[in-house]
Amino acid sequence: MFRSIRWPSPALIIACLALVVALSGTGYADVLNVPFNSVGIMQLRANAVVSSKVKNGSLLAADFKAGQLGGRGYEIVRGRSEVTNQNFNSVAISCPTGKRAVGGGGGTAGGVIPGDGPYIVVSQPFDGGGGWLIQTARKTQGDSVLLGYAICAEVP
Repeated sequence: MFRSIRWPSPALIIACLALVVALSGTGYADVLNVPFNSVGIMQLRANAVVSSKVKNGSLLAADFKAGQLGGRGYEIVRGRSEVTNQNFNSVAISCPTGKRAVGGGGGTAGGVIPGDGPYIVVSQPFDGGGGWLIQTARKTQGDSVLLGYAICAEVP
């Protein structure tokens, strides 16, 4: 009725005990003794932090020296389209010579109908960054003007 339970062999007991000791060594204890934010500049070797070890999006503008980000001489260049009675409208704003588009955007003026638009469908650099392109679309034809801007800057 009752089955007898076999005891593990002495070899199995010693092997399991050795595994527990190996996994609970001093490395685990050392991790628990490291205070929060305790690793700083003084603890790092020269060239220990390289670009491959830095997580994208983890740096701020304050982490760079003046001029390293390349945002010198920026200006906002504005443009507008003519009044159109179409489903699509676009405006392309070119940056001055020697500058590149680092951002941009736009919006419509007049003729906006809720549920019909126009809606911005493209807002992106063009010509290798030489300018900014904004395009709108709407369901039905209607008069509207597209206002756009490009943020242009000297980029190294």
